[in-house]
Amino acid sequence: MIKRLSPMRKFYILFFTFINCLFSQQISLLPTPFDMSIDQFRGDELNTEVVVNLMIPKKLFQWVDDGNEYIFEGLIDVRVFINGETAAQDAFRIREKSLERPGLKERLVSMVQQSKFILTRGNVVFTTTITDLVSKQVYVSTKNIIVRKIDDNYLSTSDLILCTFLKREKEFMDGSINRNGFTITPNPSSVFGLGRPMLYTYGELYGLNDDNGTYTLNYKIYNQQGKELIHRGPFIKNKPGESSVETFGMNIMGLLAGRYKLKIDIQDDQTGNKTFVNREFFVVKEQPADFKSNFTIMLDAMENDELNDFIDIVGYFMTESELQDIIKSNRAEQIMQIANFFEQRDFDSESSQNEFYDRLNKYMAIADQQFSTRSFLGRNTDRGRVLILYGRPSNIESYSANEERLSYEIWHYDDSDSGYLFIFINKEEGAGMFEQIHSNHPNEFRNYRWKDMIIRGTTNLIDF
Repeated sequence: MIKRLSPMRKFYILFFTFINCLFSQQISLLPTPFDMSIDQFRGDELNTEVVVNLMIPKKLFQWVDDGNEYIFEGLIDVRVFINGETAAQDAFRIREKSLERPGLKERLVSMVQQSKFILTRGNVVFTTTITDLVSKQVYVSTKNIIVRKIDDNYLSTSDLILCTFLKREKEFMDGSINRNGFTITPNPSSVFGLGRPMLYTYGELYGLNDDNGTYTLNYKIYNQQGKELIHRGPFIKNKPGESSVETFGMNIMGLLAGRYKLKIDIQDDQTGNKTFVNREFFVVKEQPADFKSNFTIMLDAMENDELNDFIDIVGYFMTESELQDIIKSNRAEQIMQIANFFEQRDFDSESSQNEFYDRLNKYMAIADQQFSTRSFLGRNTDRGRVLILYGRPSNIESYSANEERLSYEIWHYDDSDSGYLFIFINKEEGAGMFEQIHSNHPNEFRNYRWKDMIIRGTTNLIDF
C-alpha cells in the first residue's frame, strides 16, 4: 500500500511577498533548451502533491578549468505562482566536475532533477529558471497547471510519469529519484527512441475497495488517428489494500516515428468501478546502416494522408519547385524523391544515421508537444514551422495581452552578425494560435509595420 505523505519531507516550501519582476509576466509555453513535466499525486485531505521533473542538458553550462579539474555550476530555481504571487519555491545548486576536458558526447548528456510541492487545488503557474553561474546565461520555462483534488473515496489515479529507467530497489543511491520502493529516471520530454528505446511508466491507483479481492488492468497504445496498435492485458491483480503502485514497460522500437497515446483502463472487479489514465508520448527513430532502404519501407507503410502530411512538413526545407515536383508525382515517385532528398540533406554521410532525419523528428515532436491546439498539430502552426526549420531560438521575448495590444512573441536567432528575428501575434485570445507577421530572415516575408498589427482594433494590412 502507498504511504500517505508525512509532514516531514525532504523538501520544504517557502512563502514570501511577491516582487514585481520578470516572473510577474504571463509567459507562454515556449520551446526551451531543457524539458519540464508536472505530475500530480494524492496528498492529504485538502492538498495535492505536485512533482516537477526536469531534464537538463549539460551543454547549457560552461565548464571551467580551475587548474586541477573541469567544473560547471548552475542554479535551479523552481517557483509556484498563485494569483500572480510567488507561493512556493525550491531552489538548489548543481555542480559537476571532471578530471579531463569533457568531450561532445559527455556534454550532450542530460541530468534529471525533481522538485516536490504540496498545493491546494486551483490554477497555478510553474516557472523554472536555470542559471549558468559562470556565463550568467539564463534559461526559463513556464507552464500553467490546474491542480486537481485526488479523492480516494472513489477509484482514481495519479498522473503517469514517463521514464527511461524504472526498477524496484531495496537500497537507494544518493542523488537518485525514488518513489514507493522504485528508482525511476523520468523523461519530461516524452520523446523516446533517440538512445531511449524503453518506455516505462510509474503511476499510483487510489480508492480500491479493501476487500481482499482483485482488480484488472489493460494497457493500450493508440496512434495519432486513434487506431489501437497495441493491447497488453488483461492483467488481474490482488488488491494490496486501498491503493497500489502500477508500473509498465515496453520497447517502443517497433513503432514508427510519430505521436502516440498510452491508455490504462482499470476496473475494481468486486465493485465494478472503473477509471482510466492516459499520457501522450513521441517516438523518434534512428535508422540502421542502410538508411535509404529502411526509410523507403517506412514511407511506403504510411497511409496516403500520413504521407501527404509528411510531405507538407518536409516542404518547409524545399524550394517551391522541389515541392511542386513531389506534389505532382505519383505515390511511388514521391517516396523515392523524399528518400533522395533526405539522403542529400544528411549532415554526415559517413555515419550510420541520417542526422537530418533525426533532427527533423526531434523538432516535430517538440512542436507537437508545445504548440498543438484542438484544431492543429504543433508541426502545422507558424511557430512549429519556424522551430522545425531553424531550430530552437536563442532567446524569446513574450508579451502578454492588455487593453491596448494583443499578445505577441519575438524569437531571436543569433546566426548572423545582426541576428534574425521572427514576430508572432495571437489574434484570438485563448486559442493559443500564434501567426507569424514579420521576420528579417532573407528567406522569410518582411513587414516593417508589424508593430501596428499588435494594436487592438487595427485595420492595417501586412506591408511586405
